[in-house]
Amino acid sequence: MILHYLKVAVRSLMKYKMQTAISIVGLAVGFVCLAFSMIWIRYELTYDDFHRGAERLYVPYQTSGLDLKGFSPRSVFPVGKVIRETFPEVEDAASFSCWTTQAGRTEDERMEVEYIRTDSAFIRMFDIRLLQGSWGFLHKPEEEIALTQEAAQRFFGSIEDVLGKELYLLGKSRKITALLSGWSKHSNFFYEIIEGVPDKANDNWTASGFYSCLRLKEGVDRKVFAEKLKQTNLNPKGIVSVSGLMLERLMDCHYTLFQDTNRIALQYVQLFSVVSMLIIGVALVNFFSMMVTRIRIRRREIGLRVVCGSTTGGLFRLFVSELVLLMLGSGLLGLVFLEVAKEKFQELSAVEGGLYLPALGYFFFLFLVSVLLSVVIIRYYSRKSIMETLHHTIGNVRERMFFQQGSIVIQLTICVGILWGLSVLFLQLNHLSYTDIGFERDGRATFSSDPQEEGVIAQIKQIPYVQEVKELVSLFPRRSMAATLVNAWDGKSENDEPFEMQYIPEGQEFMDFYGLRLIQGTPLSEQTDGHQVLINETAAKRLGWADPVGKYFGYVDPEGRFRRDFTVVGVIKDFHISAPTDPVQPTLLAGYGVGAIRLGRNILLRFDETRTADLHRAVESIMQGLDGHHDFELKTVREAYDEYLTSERSLMKLLAFVSVVCIVISLFGVYSHVTLACERRRKEIAIRKVNGATAWLIMQSFLKQYAWMLLLSCLIAFPVGTLVMRRWLEQYVEQTTINGWLYGLIMVILALFIGLCTGRSVWRAAHENPAEVIKRE
Repeated sequence: MILHYLKVAVRSLMKYKMQTAISIVGLAVGFVCLAFSMIWIRYELTYDDFHRGAERLYVPYQTSGLDLKGFSPRSVFPVGKVIRETFPEVEDAASFSCWTTQAGRTEDERMEVEYIRTDSAFIRMFDIRLLQGSWGFLHKPEEEIALTQEAAQRFFGSIEDVLGKELYLLGKSRKITALLSGWSKHSNFFYEIIEGVPDKANDNWTASGFYSCLRLKEGVDRKVFAEKLKQTNLNPKGIVSVSGLMLERLMDCHYTLFQDTNRIALQYVQLFSVVSMLIIGVALVNFFSMMVTRIRIRRREIGLRVVCGSTTGGLFRLFVSELVLLMLGSGLLGLVFLEVAKEKFQELSAVEGGLYLPALGYFFFLFLVSVLLSVVIIRYYSRKSIMETLHHTIGNVRERMFFQQGSIVIQLTICVGILWGLSVLFLQLNHLSYTDIGFERDGRATFSSDPQEEGVIAQIKQIPYVQEVKELVSLFPRRSMAATLVNAWDGKSENDEPFEMQYIPEGQEFMDFYGLRLIQGTPLSEQTDGHQVLINETAAKRLGWADPVGKYFGYVDPEGRFRRDFTVVGVIKDFHISAPTDPVQPTLLAGYGVGAIRLGRNILLRFDETRTADLHRAVESIMQGLDGHHDFELKTVREAYDEYLTSERSLMKLLAFVSVVCIVISLFGVYSHVTLACERRRKEIAIRKVNGATAWLIMQSFLKQYAWMLLLSCLIAFPVGTLVMRRWLEQYVEQTTINGWLYGLIMVILALFIGLCTGRSVWRAAHENPAEVIKRE
């Protein structure tokens, strides 16, 4: 019996090859996109979940003018120790620094390696085990190091006889005196090498650049403790104040504190998963609609089966067999798509481990949901069709067509919504790429090398399409940053909180190079003493000044032992040097004169933007011609700014792909409905022709019906889509405008596609010989 059901199901699906193929491909693409996005989301949400008490691990952070994001998890080394000793709610705490560097067995060998500097508190807190050697390396920084077994295998090909060997790290030879246990790369601070920190760092409040991590005791209220920590100054007697610390759960840090601007943001992955589910929804709605239409077309066949002894359950199993075959076909095709896209997906998401097992889990969940949903639809319409056949009733036309028309409206609504979101995303991306951000992006580049080499500037100046070479602090990309705490200014009230202001030690030459615009006051003089400064518009607003020129601001320590004061001589237009979602930070320019904070300068180039690729090749050739090994980087302003748009560009590519799939499914759904409607109404069309209706009038009746469906879909999708995309645009400092023509353009494009889809089938049906149609009927 099962084979009979499967045979009939195959015949039925093969009878409508185009509709079946579209449903299978749509479900397969939706399944793969959903599986990828769900695997990705789960991976992002489970970073560092393998640690003991992972749900109680937190990373302190604070607002910071030294970070373009406006906040930083980096602080000074004693923070971990002081938190551990100050708060009884804390079970353990540690401070550490981590970054990616290069190491090798010889001075010339360079392999990327993950490196941590820390003390015994980190070892204890994270249960790192000593496998060989001793812990002595913790007390001999810059002389001895410890490797994980995996790192030893990578560098030396074996873990045997590694102790006592040397490894060049940060330009200096280190002796390997210990092998340690490692942990998964699925961590915010994966490590391969550990080095100790000097004992004196425990009380050194100027040892900056360290992260801290703490584990709360079981039962501690996180919110109460976080407020207590925020109100505490961990170094009340020192010049360096550490206060206002906030907490972020370690497992959440990967997409918040440690968010990589070069990777897709988690919220965009979540959005992609929603669109994937919409694709699956469109494909299923399309299939169920086709099935209901086919049930109605096969009324006579169903009636004959009932007369010959078929039960309602048997008919139900017959139609469910079609769905099962469709789902299995889409699952197999989905696995093929998954294999093809697996490598690219892992490169984009950095997800490690197997993909097939979780993907199969999501498929079976989708399969069960689809079957359960089909139970209701198939049972209802098969029973209804049987009753109509046995009692020779056709039912109300509107009632009979409600499901089919409703499915088309659903498909078109989703299609319009996705097209609308993609259009706004494209406009916003284009706006961010070309709008005025307060300084010149075109034809500007920053060059830096280590070590610096005499004569490089002269050679770069000889490149014909390089118009200007300067030694200045790099504005964008930022190579070094400074900030000053501001807690005193003209007009300050008791309720005004101190804040940090970014500090750039450059003057008029710097402004001319980057095209910064003075909008009020006078430029900085050549012989500035570091006290006369320019501030940006955001700084003036933060200070509450409508007319800032001539006003004073600065920093005074609690005991009056230290004071830095500035007098404003001018205001410059805001410029955006952070991610498009981050607001402009208060900033001052203090010149490079006596008394100014000194930052490292870079070689800045002004060049012909159309020769960017040639410039990269020319600079690389110059550096390769130097004696010895030189690490260098050349990056244009536009290249650096485009890195901020990585998430948006990746999202647009993903949405463009799924949008095409969704639109194709929807339009083929319309085409399938028109084809089946023409087949069902062939006799009606023939009678209309006999009574004098032309082919154009018949086509108009069909087009009018689908035009109303499109209009209804737009009335639903546009308000909802506008609300969602406006909320999405609010995260950006610079926002594109949504013009009315965009609504009309989307409607016209879809109307043209629907016209093309319906025209062929209706025109062919309308030109059939009425006598032949009626005779066949």
